[in-house]
Amino acid sequence: MALFAGTYKDNKVDRKGRVSLPAKLRAELPPENNREIFIYPSPTQEGLEACDRAFMEQMRDATGINPFEDEDADMGWLIEEAQPVTIDTGGRIMIPTDFTEFTDLGDELVFVGRGHRFLIMSTAVHTEYRKRTRDLMKARAKQRAGDGT
Repeated sequence: MALFAGTYKDNKVDRKGRVSLPAKLRAELPPENNREIFIYPSPTQEGLEACDRAFMEQMRDATGINPFEDEDADMGWLIEEAQPVTIDTGGRIMIPTDFTEFTDLGDELVFVGRGHRFLIMSTAVHTEYRKRTRDLMKARAKQRAGDGT
């Protein structure tokens, strides 16, 4: 399974709506399906998330989707919303139009590795995300220090 790590800024969306997927993220995709990722609205952030097929299959298995029931486990909607996206020969992807309406990504994107998946967000949203994340980490460190651990 892929290990997506790092933050990649200054990824410009071209006039056709394509953006280059950073080479280090592409390198993590398994050879058997290295031309495809799945993109879906982030359930926790203002932006999108993406993953490889193996992680999408893992989410499918974890949700316990039953093809004979109308309602599935809590995260089943991620699979419903996810769209496969092909990486072109230039390493670019096209964000599905449905998702550009879901969140205002703008014309410059930031990719943030989160282990088995990565976030796709606008530069402005990323600035807020970093601040929230750092504040949370500081608060947790302070709490641990106060607990004597």
